[in-house]
Amino acid sequence: WVWVWVWVWAHPRCLPSRVCVCGQPQPAQVMETNQMVEELMLLANISVAREIVKHFPSCSLLRRHPTPAPRQFDPIVRAAAAAGFEIDVRSSKALAASLDGAVRPDDVYFNKLVRIMTTRCMTQAVYFGSGDLSASDYHHYGLASPIYTHFTSPIRRYADVVVHRLLAAAIGLAPLPGSARDRAGLRGVADNLNVRHHNAQM
Repeated sequence: WVWVWVWVWAHPRCLPSRVCVCGQPQPAQVMETNQMVEELMLLANISVAREIVKHFPSCSLLRRHPTPAPRQFDPIVRAAAAAGFEIDVRSSKALAASLDGAVRPDDVYFNKLVRIMTTRCMTQAVYFGSGDLSASDYHHYGLASPIYTHFTSPIRRYADVVVHRLLAAAIGLAPLPGSARDRAGLRGVADNLNVRHHNAQM
């Protein structure tokens, strides 16, 4: 079953998105516009993070991804070496370049699998209050961004709702909620979000 799970992750385009009139599942079609929307959402999240921290430097809800220790990548470095590829983990930029180069012309899913295995070697990203850390610790390693938050999906993530309220206060559309002025309360919200996110991954 583990291999089935890995195959499903490595072959997302083979997952059925609809059933045709003949009763057979059809593969989902991933278009360039999907990637463009993802990129714009990342940029929106980064822009909002900058804006709320500018107005509320001690009580903004952010998301960080700590830089992994090089030894955490040992499994993927060894696996890639066995397949004839070198993975450079000295920086996120070097890692991204290595992953871009880990391609097999005869296996279109090889690169996807390598990327999934690399992600499994990393620590999880976490929510935190901006007042609890110095700005140098805000960075998101996986996205190579010095600051990040979740803003674009308030319909499915409570963190985004909190950030929407902060942004509304930052641009003068609404007063800052009293709960947002309480660093200990924000820390509790962040901890709760992290626990629930972790439990959802189990």
